[in-house]
Amino acid sequence: MKYIKKDQGAYNLHIIKTDLYKTITVKIYFREEACKENITKRNFLSRIMLLSTNDYKTKVDLTKKEQDLYAARVSITNRRIGNFLDTSFSLNVLNDKYTEDGNFKESLKLLNSIIFNPRIENNAFLDKEFNTVYEEYKADLNSIVEDKMSYALIRGLEVSCPSSVTGFRAIGYSSDLEKITKENLYDYYKNFINHNSVDIFVLGNVDEDIISGLFREIFKFDVFKKPPVSALVQIDKKIKSKVVSEKIKAEQDNLVITLNLTNLTDYERNYPLSLLNAILGGGTESLLFKEVRENNSLAYTISSITNKLDNLIIIRGGITSGKSKDAVEIIKKILKSLASGKISDEMLYKAKEFYTSAIDDIVESTFQIIESYYMVELLGVDDIETKRKKMLKVTKEEVVRVASKIKINTIYVLEGSE
Repeated sequence: MKYIKKDQGAYNLHIIKTDLYKTITVKIYFREEACKENITKRNFLSRIMLLSTNDYKTKVDLTKKEQDLYAARVSITNRRIGNFLDTSFSLNVLNDKYTEDGNFKESLKLLNSIIFNPRIENNAFLDKEFNTVYEEYKADLNSIVEDKMSYALIRGLEVSCPSSVTGFRAIGYSSDLEKITKENLYDYYKNFINHNSVDIFVLGNVDEDIISGLFREIFKFDVFKKPPVSALVQIDKKIKSKVVSEKIKAEQDNLVITLNLTNLTDYERNYPLSLLNAILGGGTESLLFKEVRENNSLAYTISSITNKLDNLIIIRGGITSGKSKDAVEIIKKILKSLASGKISDEMLYKAKEFYTSAIDDIVESTFQIIESYYMVELLGVDDIETKRKKMLKVTKEEVVRVASKIKINTIYVLEGSE
C-alpha cells in the first residue's frame, strides 16, 4: 500500500493506493467538538440526508441510482470518538476497470448530492420526510431498554462519568428530540457543512492526480481548517470508586465495570494496554472468560474492551441472576493479580497472537484500513505495520506497569428480576 496526503485547502485528501481490491472506497469524515445537545440533531440529520436529495426526490430514486452505478453503496455513520462527534459518509463502488469509464465520477456526484443538495423548502426540511424520521427515531429511542446489555452499558457510562463526554448517549436523547424542528435542523445542517473539520479518504487502485482533480471539481467545501483539538478525554483522578445497581425485568444480571487509566504515556496507551486487555478479557483465552465463565459458571458472556481516548477499560458481562457480587469479587482478584505481576510468558505470547490476528483482520476490510489511517491523522498513532512490529517487542514488565495504573471507577449492575 502507498499512502499519499494532499492539502486541498478546506480539507485534507488521503489516498491509499492498493491493487488488493476491485472496488474504490471513499470515506468523508466530518467532526466537531462533542456537545451533548448536538448528538440527537446529528443522528436525526444523518437519517434524513439518506432519504432523498434535490436530484433524487425519494428513497426509491436514490436506491435505483445506486443500482445503476453497478450497485454502489452509500451509508452514514455517527459516533462520539473521544472529545469529538464524528460523522462519516461512505461510498463503495467498483473500479471503472470492471464497469465503464465515468462510473466512479458519477458515484462521487451521487455522494456529493447527498451531502450538499438536501431537499429544502423555505429554509427547512420537508414536512413528510421530517415526520417520517421523527417517528422512526422516537421509536428507536423508546426501545433502548429492550436490549438489556446495551442499555446497561449506556447506564454504566452515565453513572461513571456524569459530567464528562464519556457519559453521553451516542444514540441521543428523547428530550432533545422533542426540541428539534425542521427549521432548526436545517440551521444545524448549515453549521455542520460549513464549520465541521473534514478529512477525505480514498482507497483503491487509483491515480492520485485524477482523484485530486475529481474532488476539486465535484465537492465544493468551504470551511476553514481549525487548530487541532486533542481527542483524548482527561479523567477526574479524584473520582471515588462506587457501586450502582438498578433493577429491571430480565432473566440475568448485566454487569458493567469501568476502569480508569491514569497517567499513561502514548506508548503505553497504544501498545502494552492492548496486550493487557487481551489478557484480561480479549477472547476465549482471557482471564475473565476462563475464571468467571468457565471455572465458576457465573457468566453467559464476559469480556473487556479498551476505550483508549476515554482513558477507560470497560468490562461487560451477562451474569447469572443474583451472582454479580461473586463475579465482581473474582474480577477484583484478577485485576490485583495482574497489577502484582502475575502474567506468564504464555499469557503474553497468546495476547500478541490475539493482537496480530486482529491486525490481519484489518487488512481484509477496506473500511478498517481507512479507519486505521484516520487514527494516524487524528491521533498521530503509528501505521498498521509499525504497530505490528512494536507490539511484538512489548515486554511483560511494560504490561504489568500499565496494570498498576488501573483503578475501578464504577461497578454498575442492572439486576434481572421477575
